[in-house]
Amino acid sequence: MSTLAATLSRNVAHAVNRIPPLAVDAVLAAVCECTLMWGVAQSQDANTSTGGRPWPWFVWPLVALLPVPLLWRRRAPYAVLLLSGLSLVLLSIPYNLAVTYNHSSQVMLYLAMVTVAYYCTGWKFWSAAVACVSLNFAVVTQSLGKAAISALITLMAFVAGRLAAQQRDMARLMAGRAQEAERTVEARAAQAAAEERTRIARDMHDILAHAVSLMIVQAEAGAAVVHQDPAKAEKAFDAISDGGRDALTQLRRMLGVLRDGDALALTPQPTVAELPRLVETVRSAKIDVRMLVQGTAVRLPPDTEVALYRTVQEAFTNMLKHARAERAELRLDWAPDALTVRVTDDGVGPKQGVAGRGLIGIRERIGACGGTVHTGPGADGTGFEVLVRVPARQHGEG
Repeated sequence: MSTLAATLSRNVAHAVNRIPPLAVDAVLAAVCECTLMWGVAQSQDANTSTGGRPWPWFVWPLVALLPVPLLWRRRAPYAVLLLSGLSLVLLSIPYNLAVTYNHSSQVMLYLAMVTVAYYCTGWKFWSAAVACVSLNFAVVTQSLGKAAISALITLMAFVAGRLAAQQRDMARLMAGRAQEAERTVEARAAQAAAEERTRIARDMHDILAHAVSLMIVQAEAGAAVVHQDPAKAEKAFDAISDGGRDALTQLRRMLGVLRDGDALALTPQPTVAELPRLVETVRSAKIDVRMLVQGTAVRLPPDTEVALYRTVQEAFTNMLKHARAERAELRLDWAPDALTVRVTDDGVGPKQGVAGRGLIGIRERIGACGGTVHTGPGADGTGFEVLVRVPARQHGEG
């Protein structure tokens, strides 16, 4: 029932908000017109019953014009209150009770007061409030108690208008905060999408660069021995075929992430456990690669697993493309709270600027996982070394 009431209330509020403000003000002016005319008619009857004369004919059109300024109450609330109040005072002085009988004029005055309190602040609000409350004791002839009650009602009109204005300001503030929060969510979503696109592009670069580098090395080796040792050439070409199929599989897996509902998107990303297979593919390029593991393996966060695999893959790719190495070593040193990965070779190292993008990608990947990267010549000053250390816990986890 409460949900139905809330829905009905929202629908009613939405329908009311769609009504043009001028139409609302016209209805309110018509209501004030009716109360004023009724008051003038009643005051005329009271005046003639005591031997007085009926009101002059021009009193009626003057009274009919009194509510007209209410049509501009939203645009000039202070001026409308001033004009309505002065008109009532000037008309009631020569024709006593003409527009004040049975408080018929107060509907129009209270409406003007509430409007001033709703739209005006500062000196306009305070001058209107003080003047209207004070005039209850000065203009209308009545007992002190009735004047005090009338002043209290006038004060309540200003308080009601001010409370409504505060509610309006609060609603605007909440709406502004909601829009800001929505913009923040959209900005974060856009940033996350951009980061995901960058990650996918980086992964595709790693996959293709590694596969192509292996295929080039194998193709050159196969072409060199195709006439002298057909068996070795056949193995080289088989390695090219296997590398190409592996690259296609990884690319399909990567692109599957971009398609909702694609079964390929559910295929797991490469992990540290798949590094031996990566080492075997490099060995197929006639490079002596050793893999050493020390310590007991611990569980790593999934993003760290992918980052480490891609880092080793990028290091091997740079070695194949630029280092002209004959031997290499992949070493994993496990600790309870961290993993250190070291890739070394006996080549000449990447030329200045050639492997810059790959090394930058390594630093970005490992840095995002809370790890550190060091690249440069080996410990003895020869070859090239990529040294990575990553924590075994999620980055930022306490």
